[in-house]
Amino acid sequence: MNEKALPALVAKDADGGTILCAPKVGLWSDHPRDGVLVEPGSSIGTLAQLSRRFVLVVPDGVCGRVAIAGRPQDALPVAYGEPLLAITPVDGISSIADSSERGKAGATAGSLSILAPTDGVFYRAPALDAKPYVAVGDRITTGRPVGLIEVMKTFNPIAYGGPGFPDEAEVVEVLVGDAQEVRAGQALVAVKRL
Repeated sequence: MNEKALPALVAKDADGGTILCAPKVGLWSDHPRDGVLVEPGSSIGTLAQLSRRFVLVVPDGVCGRVAIAGRPQDALPVAYGEPLLAITPVDGISSIADSSERGKAGATAGSLSILAPTDGVFYRAPALDAKPYVAVGDRITTGRPVGLIEVMKTFNPIAYGGPGFPDEAEVVEVLVGDAQEVRAGQALVAVKRL
């Protein structure tokens, strides 16, 4: 199947909160967990439509934590514009921000997420009795491992850095437990600029 990134639609609820909605008719699966930190480009699942498959992503200007009641069934049929999940603001940043101001706001009050590049099992340390790669409050620099993802008995290091990340940052939250299964695009570690 051919996969293409497709931004979700944005709506407001009665209280002014942000709701992400289906941009097409299809079967929605691979939902994010409740409480996961997302930002523009983060995956919020896949949408299968006939023989096509789309990766649903958080649209530009939306950031915060996923608020989803329970765990929806594995493949949920959705209509165009149907609400998928809510986004709650984090650390005083509104869930809808002017995209030109988002980067500036993230530099002082927001956080950035290190995302899983693939599905697998996340490990916080290189061995059971070893010290975790990172802990809350650690200062990290580009290239430093923050964990491992195991895929079919192959352990892949997940390193800090990439486009949009400063050379040095501070770990503010480890979002995934040790030996926890993760999905591609899921936030693993949240950091803030120094």
